[in-house]
Amino acid sequence: MPLRENLIDARFVGREVTIYVMGKDEPIKGLIDEVARYEIGVRSEGSPVVIFRHAILYAVAEATELHGYSNEQLRDTVIDSDMVGSDVEVYLVNGLSFQGKLMKVTKYELGFRIEDKGYIVPKSSIAYIKFTM
Repeated sequence: MPLRENLIDARFVGREVTIYVMGKDEPIKGLIDEVARYEIGVRSEGSPVVIFRHAILYAVAEATELHGYSNEQLRDTVIDSDMVGSDVEVYLVNGLSFQGKLMKVTKYELGFRIEDKGYIVPKSSIAYIKFTM
């Protein structure tokens, strides 16, 4: 089975998300309209918005959008599918932090369950992760 690069892929088209990006205090909320390798198209407040993946701090969707556990194997990474289900504290590069459960691992993104929401975080937005016991 090939390794998925991103959690937000074509399966998210038509789904509602809230995306937090660098340099903007308010999130972009809307329906995903199109998904490409480096951009995500969102219809927000009636207007199309193109969000570049490298600017995403994190995205929030329904927890069920993470589609359960990941069984993919990663090479050359410390975080792999064996850690799925672990309780974690996640510290982002912008100083924000949150606690949750690691639910999904892909090449460029991690998925976390926090209360009843699914958080999708690019690895490039994470400063470090502390695994809690």
